[in-house]
Amino acid sequence: MDEQTFLAEIASNDEQRQIKAVRLVAEKSSISMIKSLIPVLRHPNRNVAREAVIGSANLIRRQLVEAWADIDKGVKDGLATLLKRLDPIVIDHIAAGLKADDEDVRLRSLQVLGLLGQSDKIKQVVSEMLTDNDEKMRATAVSVLKEMLGGKDLTLIYRVLHDPDPRVRANGVEALELAGNKTVVPTLSSLRRDPNNRVRGNVIKALYMLGFKKVDTDVREMVEHKNHLMRATAFWVLGEISKSAPEPWMVDIAGEYGLDRNPLVRQNAIKTLIKINTPFSKQLCKFLFDVAEIKKAIEDMERMAKIRGK
Repeated sequence: MDEQTFLAEIASNDEQRQIKAVRLVAEKSSISMIKSLIPVLRHPNRNVAREAVIGSANLIRRQLVEAWADIDKGVKDGLATLLKRLDPIVIDHIAAGLKADDEDVRLRSLQVLGLLGQSDKIKQVVSEMLTDNDEKMRATAVSVLKEMLGGKDLTLIYRVLHDPDPRVRANGVEALELAGNKTVVPTLSSLRRDPNNRVRGNVIKALYMLGFKKVDTDVREMVEHKNHLMRATAFWVLGEISKSAPEPWMVDIAGEYGLDRNPLVRQNAIKTLIKINTPFSKQLCKFLFDVAEIKKAIEDMERMAKIRGK
């Protein structure tokens, strides 16, 4: 059913026709029809309005929840403003997907809730998932919350910093960095020896970005670690924190430890020297690494930039 036909049916005085139109849109139409459904949420006929609530939730579930991974990020962002106008009752219907047996449906329902906005109702629903038994749900909940909360309600994030799953802890650290509140530095400092490479890397990066610049010892410990993932993450950290104003010790570490046996570590070392982007770092990169390795690193950086839309 197209928009013109739908509006004509809603404008009629026939309740059955109106309800039928809403159900048809919910079952068959694309997500673009949500803009026509939203005004019907406040229809004077309670039966029609109730059907619009159910229909809106079903349309969002069908179009967003079931096909989340296939939807372009730009489209998701564009829908966010429109979806914030939804009635809280619609949110309740969508939140029901969090209790689905299918794990993918639960995860996507949580992601869609994050897209819907920053109302207290949504924050409450998402924050409740921080204690979910499913580690993927907890990690996704933190990821959603960090986008929603900004520098507020940090206590919700503190709760997950000692979660047994490293993905949850890593997302929690990212959320604290995003908050930009320097009062979190002592809390982050206590996590500098986390056994997981991603968590430790996020901690060191967050500390540096929040003004705690004395992280060279931490990075050096990581590049000397026996685990190659820890060493690779150390170079990722160097690449991230050197973007604004690279310091001499960053180039020193890249030059001293870049010739690692592991190809992933070497690739990250190359990317670090490229990101530092000084005449010396570029010269050092060419001296230490083969042309083929440098080319591969550049291609990988360009591919990632394209994926992120940069």
